[in-house]
Amino acid sequence: MDPSHVIAINQVSAEVYKIAADHGFHPDAFTEATDLGRLAKFCANLHGEISELWEAARKGALSKSCDKDGCPLTCAEEELADIIIRAMDTAIALDIDLGMAICTKSLYNKTRPHMHGKLA
Repeated sequence: MDPSHVIAINQVSAEVYKIAADHGFHPDAFTEATDLGRLAKFCANLHGEISELWEAARKGALSKSCDKDGCPLTCAEEELADIIIRAMDTAIALDIDLGMAICTKSLYNKTRPHMHGKLA
């Protein structure tokens, strides 16, 4: 993976975090040892976005306009963007270098067998 991708992912992650912080979502620093409740909220919010994508699919609405006034995205585009935004925001809160993690995991996945050794 191109190193510029790592930098770009981290820059977008930082901007996503700043937007969330500017809107009151990060009133204090995350501390892993004492803040499992806050981590639970991050996980629940990410799960919620995944569930919203699944519900749009179940309703046959993936290619329909999302329900946000002034947002020109389809339901699929909006929910996939929300999933990525939530993951990036969480990575910054946890002080994770998401760009490097994606790069490293992608390189690892290249070494794995077809369908990671599973039948289907």
